[in-house]
Amino acid sequence: MTFTHIALALLVAIPQLSQPVAATPDPVVIKIVPATAQQAQHAEWALARFEAAGLELPPLTIVFHDDYQSCGMREGVLRIAGENVTIHECQNDPSRSRRSLLHELAHTWDHVAGSIDTDTRTDFLRLRGLQSWDDDDLPWNQRGEEQAAEIIAWGLMHQPAPIPTSVGDRGRQDTLSLTTAFILLTGIRPLFGDTEFQG
Repeated sequence: MTFTHIALALLVAIPQLSQPVAATPDPVVIKIVPATAQQAQHAEWALARFEAAGLELPPLTIVFHDDYQSCGMREGVLRIAGENVTIHECQNDPSRSRRSLLHELAHTWDHVAGSIDTDTRTDFLRLRGLQSWDDDDLPWNQRGEEQAAEIIAWGLMHQPAPIPTSVGDRGRQDTLSLTTAFILLTGIRPLFGDTEFQG
């Protein structure tokens, strides 16, 4: 299955041949390799949330697994090999799968699309009381990149629920603090109350 974002300009009729026609960007192709129809729906939902927020993702593949070994015993993992970008998703609990997908897509938006610049990372670390963006020697909840992915996932959900991970143990988790961090990272407010993509 392929989720393709097609530029709106492609749907507009070309007026006259004598007028210059603006070039349209190539569509971003995202492949979904699901094991079930429900997993495919969760992936499409998560992709639609990023699109609703205007957070552009690069071409990538989402692969679902029925075991945690494929994800290094984690819910999900982003793997980058040259131009091949793959999210491996191993969370099969429907109540957590959507959030896990948003988390891995946030990593993709950051690392592959390069959407969070150095100054923003520095400001985010200061805001959350952290020392490093991606130091593997630090516990997971003390890495800026993991807190950022969790907070972006939080802001793209439909309800402002507490973050259900240990990120909440490091840094304030009240709605105002998380909203401030989400705006710093993305430049927009959380999508709470947006019902267009609920499904």
